[in-house]
Amino acid sequence: MKSFSWIAALAATALLGIGTAAQAATGFQAQGSSNVTGSDYNELDGVADIGATNDVAVGFYRLSGQPNFRAFAEQWNGRTWAVVTIPSPPGDDTRLHAVTATTTNAWAVGSDANHSLIEHRNSALAWSVVPSPANEPAGGELDAITAVSANDIWAVGHSRSGSVGNGFEPLIEHWNGTAWSVIPGAPITDTGFGFLNGVAASSTNDVWAVGRNGRHPTPIMEHWNGTAWTQVPQPVSGFDSSLNSVAVISGTDAWAVGEQNLNQTVTEHWNGTAWTVVPSPSVTANNAQDTLSSVSAIGSSDVWAVGSTLQNFSVNQTLAEHWDGTAWQIVPSANPGPGSNQLNSLAPTAPGGPLRAVGLSTGGTPPTATLVETTVG
Repeated sequence: MKSFSWIAALAATALLGIGTAAQAATGFQAQGSSNVTGSDYNELDGVADIGATNDVAVGFYRLSGQPNFRAFAEQWNGRTWAVVTIPSPPGDDTRLHAVTATTTNAWAVGSDANHSLIEHRNSALAWSVVPSPANEPAGGELDAITAVSANDIWAVGHSRSGSVGNGFEPLIEHWNGTAWSVIPGAPITDTGFGFLNGVAASSTNDVWAVGRNGRHPTPIMEHWNGTAWTQVPQPVSGFDSSLNSVAVISGTDAWAVGEQNLNQTVTEHWNGTAWTVVPSPSVTANNAQDTLSSVSAIGSSDVWAVGSTLQNFSVNQTLAEHWDGTAWQIVPSANPGPGSNQLNSLAPTAPGGPLRAVGLSTGGTPPTATLVETTVG
């Protein structure tokens, strides 16, 4: 292998800096995406960057006049997004909420009636349902997934096994290359309203999960050290606050995002010792209620987050923010639908590559349509 000189490294760093600045200045623009024929509702909740011609997004749709939602996926071929047929048990309400990738393979998770839905896409781009753990609690639903390797994958969500009024409690599952299993999480006070919304890892012994707990919730943090999950203190305790997503750069550099006090964005940073709140901007006009739904870190000075701002308690507009190593700033994002527009998920990407965010928009044809946005460097 040829050596990489400091001159080449400096040049690459400079180019990356220019690309990052250009992307941040330009922000996100809408990209054409597909909807299921005959549907009146389409939503994308997860997206994964697998390569220039192999990205995948997942979500759920509903055919006009039908009561149940059905899981579906979209595939990027380098030019367009196209709907992909995936297995979905007949008669059930099935939804996919998150997707991750290992090389050309992909894993997607969500819910199927009274238990989780787990699907796998192989290198031939064929999807199949993978059995959920036999001992999964009733009402299992998986909302986030991350892959350390092909044989080390984590998914988190919630179940209906809480002891308080058959309430919700956090759910953690793991793939070891052979089967999925339920892994006990950190002991957390059972309020009947415990949820894990995000999970990310830097290594097999450094995995973070984030969420919320309580009827008027406060955020929760859990960490896996290779042996067990433990609860880790975090600084936000405001009324109706939540952490929705986490991105891990290293054991001493991670970010979590969400909302606090019903109307403000929140960003937290891990320095290897403690989590601290880092100021992040919020929209203030029109009685805005802001939330960050997803975060992705390209590097320590290049972190992105997306979500939405609810305007006048009625219409969502997209929200995107960027961390440049010094401060968070709101960056432009598109609102192509005449009604609400929101971004639910952001795909990690390679340095210099375009970021992709997915969600939904309303007011057009179909009434609720998929939304895909991308940065342009």
